[in-house]
Amino acid sequence: MINVQAVSKTIKKKDVLQDINLDFEEGEGYLVRGHNGSGKTMLLRLLCGLIKPSKGDVSNDKSYTFGVMIENPDFLEGQTALYNLKYLAAINKRITEEEILKALKEVGLYDQRHEQVKKYSLGMKQRLGLCQAIMEKPDVLLLDEPFNALDDDSYERALALLSALKEDGKMLVVAAHDQELVTHPLFDEVIVLENGCIKERIKRENGDVSVDSSSNVAED
Repeated sequence: MINVQAVSKTIKKKDVLQDINLDFEEGEGYLVRGHNGSGKTMLLRLLCGLIKPSKGDVSNDKSYTFGVMIENPDFLEGQTALYNLKYLAAINKRITEEEILKALKEVGLYDQRHEQVKKYSLGMKQRLGLCQAIMEKPDVLLLDEPFNALDDDSYERALALLSALKEDGKMLVVAAHDQELVTHPLFDEVIVLENGCIKERIKRENGDVSVDSSSNVAED
């Protein structure tokens, strides 16, 4: 479990997150929604330790590995997709080339693995970003707008892949604006942010849906 306790974050005198209280469980899917600037991306950065809270605490009940796709995926454009993934995999040395190729198949890019990334469409780059996030089989996936620019087939493939990972016990936290995702069974909880605060939480459990809406809905 990842516990976010009374967390606030201030950047350049602006409160980008305010009094956030949340628990994230293994084998659960969380959808984070909100307008641009609401704090979605900042929350993901906070969860994986890319930023530290100005107030409060983020704690894990064990040592997690993270797969992260935040904002636009950034690759070596003049190199192939396979080269980029092997380059990234060499940092942690956790996986083999065979496992990289398996991940490419899962996102539908295996046949384009030898193409330069600069020749990829925006949707293909999104899938490559998802591939680098999942390829090391992390405990926690933090994905920022992973469905942007995906065609219908790629969209459904991505949802099926994430559903399988959740079934395998992975923790999924996805920031996305797609309204139809609110009712998708992939997500056990929908967290709505507004101006850095939690505006609403929608929880789904055993087919029942509960909604908390207040200025301090995060307090359990």
